[in-house]
Amino acid sequence: MLMRAPGRLETLGRRWAQERRVPAADGEPGRASVLWADRRLILLDAVLVGIAYVASLLLRYDFAVPRAAWQKLPGFVVLALVVYLLLHVWLGLYGAVWRQAGPPEAWKLLVSSSVATGLLTGAAALLPDRAPPLSVPLDAGAIALLLLSGARFRERILAGRCLRRGATPGHRVVVVGPVHAARRVVQQMQAETEAGYVPVVVVTDEQQTWQRELAGVPVVGPVEQLATAAARHRAQQVLLVFGSNGRDQVRRVLELVRAAGLVAKTLPTLDETMGRPAELKDIRDLSVADLLGREQVRIDDAAVRKVISGRRVLITGAGGSIGSEIAAQVSWYGPERLVLLDHDETHLHDVVSRLRSPAEAVLGDAREEALVESIFGEVRPHVVFHAAAHKHVPVLETFPSEAVRTNVLATRTLVQAAVRHGTETFVSISTDKAVSPSSVMGASKRLAEQVLHHLRPDGRRFCCVRFGNVLGSRGSVVPTFVRQVQEGGPVTVTHPDMERFFMTTEEAVQLVLQAAAQTRGGEVFMLDMGAPVKIVELAERIIGLAGRDIDIVFTGLRPGEKLSEQLHSAVESVQPTSHPKLHVVRGPVPPADILLAGVDELHRRALARDEDSTRSLLFELALAPEQIDLDGEALETVRAAHGRRAAPALRPAT
Repeated sequence: MLMRAPGRLETLGRRWAQERRVPAADGEPGRASVLWADRRLILLDAVLVGIAYVASLLLRYDFAVPRAAWQKLPGFVVLALVVYLLLHVWLGLYGAVWRQAGPPEAWKLLVSSSVATGLLTGAAALLPDRAPPLSVPLDAGAIALLLLSGARFRERILAGRCLRRGATPGHRVVVVGPVHAARRVVQQMQAETEAGYVPVVVVTDEQQTWQRELAGVPVVGPVEQLATAAARHRAQQVLLVFGSNGRDQVRRVLELVRAAGLVAKTLPTLDETMGRPAELKDIRDLSVADLLGREQVRIDDAAVRKVISGRRVLITGAGGSIGSEIAAQVSWYGPERLVLLDHDETHLHDVVSRLRSPAEAVLGDAREEALVESIFGEVRPHVVFHAAAHKHVPVLETFPSEAVRTNVLATRTLVQAAVRHGTETFVSISTDKAVSPSSVMGASKRLAEQVLHHLRPDGRRFCCVRFGNVLGSRGSVVPTFVRQVQEGGPVTVTHPDMERFFMTTEEAVQLVLQAAAQTRGGEVFMLDMGAPVKIVELAERIIGLAGRDIDIVFTGLRPGEKLSEQLHSAVESVQPTSHPKLHVVRGPVPPADILLAGVDELHRRALARDEDSTRSLLFELALAPEQIDLDGEALETVRAAHGRRAAPALRPAT
């Protein structure tokens, strides 16, 4: 029996420890669990407080302590331990992550030690027969504060010493940007030494901070001194911390970084992290979006939340670049049900796995009327974001029937289903190529805009959103240039004067959500894309990011391509909205009977794979508002199908 007792005690001890680790209500750890986890620190505190009182007593009597004083010390030290423990627990000094501790934790420790010293000095004054002289608790309080601080901040102190000696392992980093942003990054690097970043110098344009120190790191400037500062401090990397308000400075700094032969990285903005402060693990390579210098979009979050939160939402083309970002942003607003439709299983799986809230994946084609009807009948979505589309201009020039089936007929199918099943808000993604279209892709998207305009019911919030190129979307120019650079070149550009509008995927989708909140029905929204960017300049910036010497080769315009795009045509007017980045385009459209009969005929030709006649009729219908007159064989076919002979009169969009 006696031999088995220790085993039982050990088992009971383990069980007690496990019980203490059980989280309390609401997912928070219990107080006992915290104390058990920090039991070694509690024991260390007790030893250090005891040492402080012994040292204070020795100093009080010049190391010749009378026996009576020694006899009074143990009981008083027990009282001191109780006081310190209670104060440390009350102020939350157990359970803190001391490797990353800062001023708040230091302040708590100071308050705890000061209060403890005051209480114990008062106790010594009230109980002179049982306590050491008053100077002992006073001196012991100061000694204990030093010992307790050293025990808790020793890792921060050692890291600082290693940094000054240049002995800390990791990449030696130049932090470039405003001091208020650099301060937080420098302190993180010093606290999280395991991340492998050692801040060696801060470079800034803020002259009042030059020749000073930031958390022990020298501050120099202006930014033009980057190369000199990096060489002097033997830096290996440059971290840009300008944030969203300083993107116009990134290109300037990047040239200096390249001249210094260093690697440049950056931290994401608050918009990229959905409002969460960026951490060291978020450090990333510079992207083309960083070089464009675009301002971050601000949307009416409350209005968007009202449209999406607690609602049933359907997204078509959810596996694509735009669709997947719509899904990601919509999921943050807490929809009641989020259904994602795409015909690509890999992309569909990827987007669902990345969402912060549950979503239902539907593998299928938005062109299939039976599938669309089944989805709408079962889900009855309040909101639909229609992002499914064919988008590659050269490919669709060869296969106009596919462009019609996906971009026009699928849009018609979805809008009709939305009307039948009571969808309140329907947003269709369009493109700047729909303006005075010269390509099959652009003509199909322009016709899709007109179809939605005529099929939308009064009182429903159905609209289109028109914008230009999205940086980094699959198959677009940026990934193509990046791949060509990685392969050693050359980088191929069609024409030296070609230019396009660009915005980031996040920016475009934020404005799509804003349009969903703002639409009253029937609008074609146009996003403010900023100034167009020459494609050759974009190629040069991507080559510059890689820091390599790569040739650019011009290959000539491809079928259907324009040198430049527009966001509205000559016969369309542009009107402002309450959001500075969102405008409404209004222009003439063909009468509904002529247009819809034409789409029926287009459907017949596309199913028959009559590519030439499909292309001809597609352009006749899409360009009708700008030509003011439908003529030719295509018009005769439409008129015959509808039994009309008079030329169509145009009416403005509302």
